[in-house]
This record gives sequence, structure tokens and C-alpha cells, in this order.
Amino acid sequence: MDTNLHIRLSTELKESFQAAAKENNKDTSSLVRDWISNYVTEHQKTDEAVAAALYLAGYELQQSLGGRGQVSKDFAKQLQEYSLTNQKEFTQLILSIYLENDLTIPSIVTKTYGGFAFSQMFLLGLIGDKPGKSTE
Repeated sequence: MDTNLHIRLSTELKESFQAAAKENNKDTSSLVRDWISNYVTEHQKTDEAVAAALYLAGYELQQSLGGRGQVSKDFAKQLQEYSLTNQKEFTQLILSIYLENDLTIPSIVTKTYGGFAFSQMFLLGLIGDKPGKSTE
């Protein structure tokens, strides 16, 4: 192990936890490590899940602006350029649109800063069809 985690809990809870672990022949540290590992696995989004959530966020912004026809082509073009050249500017431009329109900023939007693919998914949602809609 290469690091420690310090937590606060009541004396009663600590003693109860240690007693329960001992009764079940378990080590308290391994129980906490297992819980943390399971929690991370359950709650950590895959890249595919992040991409899908970004597409949905882009689509929801599109709808908040009045639909695809209300999304400025110049705005979309500027976003496209920033997605290729400057992720920080891309994210800042998106955030400014939310603020200018008094919209709640979804937390997933911060993931656009994570790279070209993520910013592209948001942009595709902004100018695209409803998620899950078949193109056939």
C-alpha cells in the first residue's frame, strides 16, 4: 500500500465496526478497501457513458435554446474550431451560453474539457437529433 486514508467517526461506530469485523474474521482495513473499490467501480463512468451524457447535455441545451433551428451556425462553427484547438475556450463558451440564458449547468459539461472526443459529443448533441432516435 502506498497511502493512507484518515476518516472521522464516532468511537461507538468504530468499536462496533471492529467488533463486527472480528466476529466475521475480517480485517477492517480490507473491508474499507473493498467498499471503496466497489463504490468506485459502480460510480465511475466509462468513456462511453460520459460521451452519451455529453450528447444528451448538448441536445438538452439545444432544446432550451428553442430547437436545432435556434442554434446559431456561427456559434456551432466557433465551438467546432475550439474543440479542435482549445478545450478551455470550448468549455468557457459553453458555460457562457448557459449563464446568458439563465440555465442550470449540468455537471457533465465540465467533462468537455477532457478532450476532443468529449467536446465533439456535446457539439453533436447541440446540433443533432434527439438521443436514441433512429436515423432509418
